[in-house]
Amino acid sequence: MQRQRHLDALRILHVHERAGFHGGVEQILYDTARGLAARGWPQGLLHADANPQDEYLGAFERSGTTDDLITAFAPDLVFLHKVEDAARVSGLAERWPCVRMVHDHDLVCLRRHKYLPLTGRVCARPAGLACYLNLCFVQRSMPGSRLPIAFKGLSGVRAALRAHRKVRRLMVGSRWMWHELVMNGLDPERVVIVPPIPAALAQARSMPPSQVPEILYVGQMIRGKGVDLLLHALAEVPGDWHATLIGTGNHLEACRTLSERLALDQRVTFAGWVPHQDLSPYYARAALCVVPSRWPEPFGMVGVEAMARGRPVVAFAVGGIPDWLDDGKTGLLVPPADTQAMARAITRLLRERADAERLGRAGFERVRAHFGHDQYLDQLMSILESAR
Repeated sequence: MQRQRHLDALRILHVHERAGFHGGVEQILYDTARGLAARGWPQGLLHADANPQDEYLGAFERSGTTDDLITAFAPDLVFLHKVEDAARVSGLAERWPCVRMVHDHDLVCLRRHKYLPLTGRVCARPAGLACYLNLCFVQRSMPGSRLPIAFKGLSGVRAALRAHRKVRRLMVGSRWMWHELVMNGLDPERVVIVPPIPAALAQARSMPPSQVPEILYVGQMIRGKGVDLLLHALAEVPGDWHATLIGTGNHLEACRTLSERLALDQRVTFAGWVPHQDLSPYYARAALCVVPSRWPEPFGMVGVEAMARGRPVVAFAVGGIPDWLDDGKTGLLVPPADTQAMARAITRLLRERADAERLGRAGFERVRAHFGHDQYLDQLMSILESAR
């Protein structure tokens, strides 16, 4: 006989591939589990990580890699994060009430990036014929393969969509992501917008305006983040300025080469990876921050973090970015991949310091009013209760 439980104390079992601090997905999962546990909701983690990090596992009452954990933990609700196997999702959803936080485009996009390989433009079409017409089915081969390319059909995407029709709630970070799931046939009544706000944002403080013409980028150095687009924009920015680009990734060397080709190597510093807790001096020096993403950001947390420090943001209007950046009010939005428009926006904020300070203050107030970690947990708990 199933034991009765108080409605205010749901037992939540998270299911995710990894169990460590590897990226933004893992950080928000960890912060979510810690926040819910602090509110009296027991948390478990079912993962597939061969080398889990003890510090990470400390957020969970129980953790493990086999389904025996499900029986031992006895969850009220299963909370899916990154789960690639459609059959796995389907099996869990048939046995337990399930919700999923959709962190990226993997569920509906063959390339996972949601921008077209030939043009670099954002794809606004559902999975289907467009995936073949735009050559999105052509993939890089796995390491060790004899051929440089492989081909990927839509069967996996279709199976995943069928499986997720059994999931009770699908949480996304932005209106763009909501539209993406709905246009791929998922029930709009089950898709809920929940901006994923990490706990660390509560420690961010507004900083005095910078007195130096410093431009700051923080993020991965991968093609989807558009650092190459930023460099082309910077080549059009006049005057005396300096840019610091923080991050690492497989596009770093290509960006270094491009910087040299554009004669920017004396004005642009590639700072490499910097721990999150050590970013404050960089934000303090920055007159403005840039989010030059090529791919449609599911939310774009890095821009919100800049606004939380009183820094105006210039960004391409892709994905979830317009949900938090109001053009002319909390920052400047420019058309996707339009490097000349980005150059003009950067130039404006470097020249018009009063305008930059106004946008920075408004951005800080926007974050303080709408993007708190406690607000995120309140909304999440309401959704989880309704899904049970």
